[in-house]
Amino acid sequence: MRMQPDILHVPGEHRVIPQDTRSFIERVRDYIDALGRPSLPVWARVNGPHVLLSLWQGDAFARLTPLGGGQYGLAFRAVEARTSHTNAWEPLLLVDELADVVEHALVAVDAIAD
Repeated sequence: MRMQPDILHVPGEHRVIPQDTRSFIERVRDYIDALGRPSLPVWARVNGPHVLLSLWQGDAFARLTPLGGGQYGLAFRAVEARTSHTNAWEPLLLVDELADVVEHALVAVDAIAD
């Protein structure tokens, strides 16, 4: 069994793992960059507690929402929102860690290869 050093418990010792101090939007942009150069230009912007993803000069196609406990939700813009100019979103499609949610959002619109 392989032990991870940051979860090793030493009796009488309390270990503190440093918290990521980057903002939600910075982490999303960092994950987009880490996936390599997208085949389509992608932008990310803050909208209340959410981060919206869009292809260059288009409407937002995905909404990322922090859910707590290191989990994030991914929802896509509802089909009717594209025709009626409403701000409707589908129910959450995926709840996972941020890197996975960002990757699934970009694969869904062919911005990166799966």
